[in-house]
Amino acid sequence: MKTQMLFCILFIVSTCLYSTIINIPGDQPTIQIGINVAVNGDTLLVQPGTYLENINYNGKNITTASLFLTTQDTTYISQTIIDGNQNGTVVSFENGETTGALLSGFTITNGSGGGISCVYNSYPRLENLVITENAAEYNGGGILCGAYASPSLENVIISNNSAGGNGGGLFCYNYCSPSLENVTISNNTSQNGGGIFCFENCSANFNNVIITNNSANSDGGGILCAENSNLNLQNVILTGNTAEGYGGGILCFDASPNLVNVTISDNTANEGSGIYCREYSNPVLIDCIFWDNSPVNIFFDIDGEPNNISISYSDIQGGEAGIVTNNNGTVIWLEGNIVEIPLFTGAGDHPFMLQDLSLCVNTGIPDTTGLNLPEFDLAGNPRVYGGRIDMGAYENQNVVVGSQEVFIPNITTLYQNYPNPFNPSTTISFNVTQTSSFVTLEIYNLKGQKVKDLSPGLCHAEPVEVRGETKYSVIWNGRDDNNKPVSSGIYFYKLKTGNFEKTKRMVLLK
Repeated sequence: MKTQMLFCILFIVSTCLYSTIINIPGDQPTIQIGINVAVNGDTLLVQPGTYLENINYNGKNITTASLFLTTQDTTYISQTIIDGNQNGTVVSFENGETTGALLSGFTITNGSGGGISCVYNSYPRLENLVITENAAEYNGGGILCGAYASPSLENVIISNNSAGGNGGGLFCYNYCSPSLENVTISNNTSQNGGGIFCFENCSANFNNVIITNNSANSDGGGILCAENSNLNLQNVILTGNTAEGYGGGILCFDASPNLVNVTISDNTANEGSGIYCREYSNPVLIDCIFWDNSPVNIFFDIDGEPNNISISYSDIQGGEAGIVTNNNGTVIWLEGNIVEIPLFTGAGDHPFMLQDLSLCVNTGIPDTTGLNLPEFDLAGNPRVYGGRIDMGAYENQNVVVGSQEVFIPNITTLYQNYPNPFNPSTTISFNVTQTSSFVTLEIYNLKGQKVKDLSPGLCHAEPVEVRGETKYSVIWNGRDDNNKPVSSGIYFYKLKTGNFEKTKRMVLLK
C-alpha cells in the first residue's frame, strides 16, 4: 500500500511539472476530443466506463490510460473499455508516433477493422491491455503492424480475435519490428497464421510469450513467418494450436526463426504439427522441447528449395528419426540433445513446468553468453536456477546441479538398468570412486510420485572393485514400498550421493 501511494504521488508531481492531465470525461467528453486538444507530453486519464469510439493518436506523443496508471489496480483494465462499435479500427497509430505515445490499462474490443493499427514508422508503447473480440475483413484481427512500424507490447492479452485473411491475433508486414514481452496470444482465428502472421522482412522479438489455442483454416496455426521474416523467440510456449493445412505450431516459408527455451507441444496439423519448413527455411533451436505434436513434430516440404534445421541442447520426441525430411532438408544435430519424456507437471496455471525428475532440468546449453536471456521465465521465476539453464520455457526451482556432476562427472556413474524393459525384476548398478556417507536410490512413476525407496537395501549390497572403482548393484522386484506390485509403464530411478544426482528411465512390461 505504501509503495502504491508513493507511486501515485510521484506520478501526480511529475505530470504536473511536465505535462497537463486531461480527465475523461471530466475535462473532455470523449477520448478523441481529449487527444485533439492535447499536446506532446500530456496525459489523458480515463475514468471507468465504456467509450464507443474509434480513436487516432494523430501523431501525438501523449499518454492515454485508465486509472490503472495511477493505482496499478488491474481491475480497471476490464472496467475501462474502448468499443469500436463495429465502425473500423478501434485505435490507430499511423503518423510516426514514438515511444512517447502510450496506451495503457484498457480493454480494446468490437473493432471491425481490427483492434489496433500501427503503421508508417510508428512505434508506440502498448501496455496492460486486453485486445479481444475484434475482427478484420482481411488482415490483423487483434493488431495490424507494418510499414516500418515497431510498437512494443508489454503485459498484453490478445484473444478471441479473427481475420478473414491472415493474422488472427497479430499481423506484421513490410519491415516492421514489434517487440512482445509478457504477452498471451490465444483463441484467435484466420485463414493463415491463426495467432501470428509475419512476412516481408519483419524481425519481431518475443520474450515470455504464450501462443495457445489459435487456429488457421489453412497454414500456421500458431505462427506463420515468411519472406525473410526471421523472428526471435525466447521463453515462449506454443501449445494447442491447429492448422487445417501445414504447421500447427509454426510454418516457415523462406524464414529462419531463432528459438531459445521454447516449448512446442500438443499442436496439430496435416503435416509438421510442431514446425513445417519450406523454401530456404533454416530455423535454429537451442534449449527447446518438442513433444506430443501430432502427427509429426518437424516436417520439411517435399518439393521446392532445400531447408536446414539446427538443433542443440533440446528434447525432440523421436530424435532425428522423428524429423521428416523427405530428402529436401538437412538436420544439423548438434551436441546436448536428448530424447526423453519431458515430464511436464500438467497442472495449475503453468502446466508445462518441469517436474524435479525431468531430464530436461539442468541440461540446457552450459554457456548462455550472448543469448540475451530474459531475467525471468514464464512463471516469473529466475531464468537460470540450480547452476545450469533448463530446456523449455520454464526453469525448475528445486533441482541444483552438484559440482561433481558438472566438473568431475566420473566420481559416480549410474548405469542403465538390466534388463530393460523388464518383468518382474531388474538390476540397477552404480559406481562410487570415493566414500560417501549419504547414498539414496529411489524409484518414481511417470507422475513424479515416489513408489519405492531402495536405499535401505544398499547397505546389504556387495561391492565389487572394477578398475579402482567400487561398483554396487541392487535388484528391484517391481513392488512399491507397501510390497504391492506396480503396474506396467515407465519408471525413473534416481541416485543421490553427496552432491551428485542422476536419473534414468526404465520400462516395466507385464
